[in-house]
Amino acid sequence: MDIEMFGKLSDAFGPSGFEEDVICTIADYCKEFDVENDAMNNLYVRMPGTKQDSRPVIQLDAHLDACGFMVQNIQDNGCLGIIMLGGFHLTSLPAHAVWIRTRSGKMVHGIICAKPVHFMTTAERNSQTLEIEKMYVDVGATSREEVENVFGIHIGDPMMPDVAFEYDAEHEICFGKAFDNRAGCACIVDTMKQLEKEQASLAVNVVGAFAAQEEVGTRGAVVTSQIVKPDLAIVFEGSPSDDFFISAGQAQGCMKKGVQIRILDNSYISNTQFISLAEEVAAKCGIKYQESVRRGGSTNAAKISVTGKAVPCLVLGVPSRYAHSHYNFCAREDLEAASAMAANVIRALDEEKIRHICHQDVL
Repeated sequence: MDIEMFGKLSDAFGPSGFEEDVICTIADYCKEFDVENDAMNNLYVRMPGTKQDSRPVIQLDAHLDACGFMVQNIQDNGCLGIIMLGGFHLTSLPAHAVWIRTRSGKMVHGIICAKPVHFMTTAERNSQTLEIEKMYVDVGATSREEVENVFGIHIGDPMMPDVAFEYDAEHEICFGKAFDNRAGCACIVDTMKQLEKEQASLAVNVVGAFAAQEEVGTRGAVVTSQIVKPDLAIVFEGSPSDDFFISAGQAQGCMKKGVQIRILDNSYISNTQFISLAEEVAAKCGIKYQESVRRGGSTNAAKISVTGKAVPCLVLGVPSRYAHSHYNFCAREDLEAASAMAANVIRALDEEKIRHICHQDVL
């Protein structure tokens, strides 16, 4: 795994609907592939010369966007009312910094307002109740006119958490923002680079499809799956790590325990034949993995799986601590386990296995 690439992906500005910086960053690392984007900011990366390939297609999916915000209104005193793009928990937001991108492309620093304790009532100090309608971003302005005419900020401008990527080489730990799902984006690139020189000998045509707007309704995957028309798919996610919240015996998303194979969430019941192949490959190749049955959550598998005549999906997660907040941790070894799992599963596919995964040997 190219950690420098992952760091640049983490740092890239890209809330839902505003993924341009992310697709440009990915394109910079995919110059050996055929790359194109569409009107929604979805990005497609293909092995050279394979667009008209007749082999079964396996789609590698990850979403480009991350949770962010948009300017919803501008107050007379210069504070910005905000709306969320994606699902933050409100208690994690106050007193954190953000970047606002203006229509001219200028980046403006802001702080999500937190009422000083000196001015709080006893009830406010004891309350954990927050409403997004009562949360504001301060950019240091003193009036609406200054916000619009001096700072150049307008209603509809996007914003993202202000967090810079860091890599702890001694402990091989990544720190940054948007690991859901820049981790998955990095895994697609890494997987395709592993397979590039042997793509002609594979049983499948591998297509990377980076989807926009997952955090606001898995919208991009509706389009990518129609364009790619996959027979199979591997969906990468920066999955929420639960190892700090659940006992060791129950945790299913632990850092440094390997790639997470998702069996169930609110949006998809996984293909058991695909999972069995992944587990066989893991045992053969010595890839660490952990299984997860989620009580909530969803991935792009929800939309990809119901494309065409149905698409079996293998959902692989990189456990990421504090997903959907400003700050994340993940382990390099888990990133590499996810891309190694995908690459070796693809190498293991043949006509018989594809028929089995697609249930064409049932009748």
